[in-house]
Amino acid sequence: MEAAPSRGPDAVTMVEARPAWRGGVGWALIFVAVVAAAVVPVLDILQAPASAAPAPDHGMETEATPIVHSSDAILVAVEGLGALTVGLGLVVPRPLTSERGFALVGGLSLLYADGLIHWFAILEHLAEPPSAAFFAIAGAAQVFAIPVALRGRRVLWWVGVALPVFFLELFLVTRFVPAPFALSPEPVEALGLLSKAAELGLLAAMAGYLGADILPSSLRHPLMSRPIAFVLLAGAVVTDGIVGAETVWGLLPATNFVLTLIVLIVFVLAVTASHRRPSTGMASLVWIGASMLLLGHVLYAWYYEARAFQTPTALCAIGAGVLGAAGLALLTARLPPRPSRAVADLRPT
Repeated sequence: MEAAPSRGPDAVTMVEARPAWRGGVGWALIFVAVVAAAVVPVLDILQAPASAAPAPDHGMETEATPIVHSSDAILVAVEGLGALTVGLGLVVPRPLTSERGFALVGGLSLLYADGLIHWFAILEHLAEPPSAAFFAIAGAAQVFAIPVALRGRRVLWWVGVALPVFFLELFLVTRFVPAPFALSPEPVEALGLLSKAAELGLLAAMAGYLGADILPSSLRHPLMSRPIAFVLLAGAVVTDGIVGAETVWGLLPATNFVLTLIVLIVFVLAVTASHRRPSTGMASLVWIGASMLLLGHVLYAWYYEARAFQTPTALCAIGAGVLGAAGLALLTARLPPRPSRAVADLRPT
């Protein structure tokens, strides 16, 4: 009698045999890493030379002592990152032999590193309380979410996909549009580039772990709905008109005009393609383009309002409202049945 074929070692139901102590030690190391991370910005600020305070406004020609970060804070950050990576390697099954496990460990490690970079940026923006508060909140959202992200797929998507996309968009837009409370667009700095590199690596790791589910079906399939596609295209038309008017009035620099037109062209093509067949790539371009245009409207509305430009402010508010209506339409859309393909559970065994 022929024996039944055995299941291969890569079966989804296979659980790696491992000592019971690994989970406990791994979670302990993750907890130590999170606590150590909270010490980093405190050390960095307390040990900074008093003469290293940054200039309050990016647009002013001032000479300031170069920012010198605390060597102790850097050491704690490196040790914390090492502890976190080891802890994740103990908690996540087969991290070095499974592509998805390796991607998850690498992605969460980059999420932690990016949170630390945001906390290091606090020192460089102490003279700008709103910016310093933003970096403090951003770093906390990334670092403290790691233990929760290990237990919940939804949290992992928000902090591992949505949040880095938002940070990348905000970085790009604020190189050309003044951020709130700023006099001019932000300069390109080494710490900022390091943060963006970490966020791009994080997105690549999440793509390796989540696959096509890096963009949920709830964001892909509604693009086949005519009302949502119509609202998105209407937002593109309104934005094009606003950009043209601002350019004629001399409010929008030529560089910003050209870049906005490029984003609009890609956005319209992506909406059209996604309406016919909502692939992950095209649908991602739709929502990235919509959020970038919306962010540009909001920042320019803030900029114009601070200078009492009433008509441009109202136009930007209208543009943001039309694009924001797509989000409301998305919430009320009737989604098609979910794909039958099972998605592996995030929680490590």
